[in-house]
Amino acid sequence: MREQVMLARHTVAADNNCLFTSAAYLCKGLTSAADLRAAARELRTVCANTVLADEEPETRAVLLGHDSVQAYSDWIVNETHWGGEPELLMLAEHFGVEIVLASCETLRVTRYAASSASDEVYLLYTGQHYDPLVGPSPDDLRRFPTAEAAEGVGAARCAAALEIASQHNEEAARRAARRFVKRLKCSGCGAILDDSAAFQEHCGVVEHDDDFTYDCEEVELVLEGDEALPATSIDLNAENVAAFYNAAQPTLLTLSMACTLAPFDFDGTRYASVEEFWRSPTISDLSLAERRPKLKQAIRSQYATSAAKEAGLRDLLLETGDKLIACVDIDCWIGVQAAGGISTGSNLLGEALMEVREELRSGTLLSPWG
Repeated sequence: MREQVMLARHTVAADNNCLFTSAAYLCKGLTSAADLRAAARELRTVCANTVLADEEPETRAVLLGHDSVQAYSDWIVNETHWGGEPELLMLAEHFGVEIVLASCETLRVTRYAASSASDEVYLLYTGQHYDPLVGPSPDDLRRFPTAEAAEGVGAARCAAALEIASQHNEEAARRAARRFVKRLKCSGCGAILDDSAAFQEHCGVVEHDDDFTYDCEEVELVLEGDEALPATSIDLNAENVAAFYNAAQPTLLTLSMACTLAPFDFDGTRYASVEEFWRSPTISDLSLAERRPKLKQAIRSQYATSAAKEAGLRDLLLETGDKLIACVDIDCWIGVQAAGGISTGSNLLGEALMEVREELRSGTLLSPWG
């Protein structure tokens, strides 16, 4: 019986669809990233249609915090919006299951049950991200009979879910105590230097082989000690943070570098998006130190276009006010990684957007070529 009680955390992509992806993983038995992403879109539509079919639309809209059920429908199918408690209830009813949610914030279990449920599934909520909880390998069980609750197995399984939540909090606290510092790494011998002056001194006193080209790269070191350095982890839930996922649909109005609503020219080449620019061979082959200023120039070029104004891209950036802009992306240089809700990374895109935001405010925004 103990094997049925054990649970393990299965991590899904932190791409704004984590609630829907988790539900599809648990209830539909899907595994591939493509299938899960398609299923997430379908489940957003399920929630939209459920609300549109409500016999008391005005009351439903008030409960959802929207002006109308149509407004909610338009909102939930937009993949830049996160799912929450209303969607948990609708997904439980759609699949005919009881969703057991273990919260890292409260260290409590909440049940969202369909009117008739024979199975239950388990979710972990970190406060920023949902992950499925499944039976341990090799079984990888995803649905459990609700009848087991009467045998005491359900309570033990809930305890296992809360233990995973506690472990997440301990890891989050450990990582939050870390300090991050940028250093330079010599491409010749791998030595780590504090800054460019130290690198120049290093090159003058250390003998390298004949192929050494006096190059270095910026690296990020994680320090576990007591050095008085500020942590670069970002609390994505903080009121002074404007966080967005970089993996967005290109035709949506977002701060994502994938947004194609404002094509721009850079050094004689036309780019549909900043992402296309960033991944182009002329840029991707450069060192990170060389790519960093070009990223800001590209964003400046994009926001300087009339298309950026007409599409509302400039207004969207200005609406962030004085908030710290955080890009959530698997690339730890472009943004911060937030799988499991713990964020670390350089956030270059966010930093560049904040600089361009200041130029928009001051009216000094110009393309890098004019």
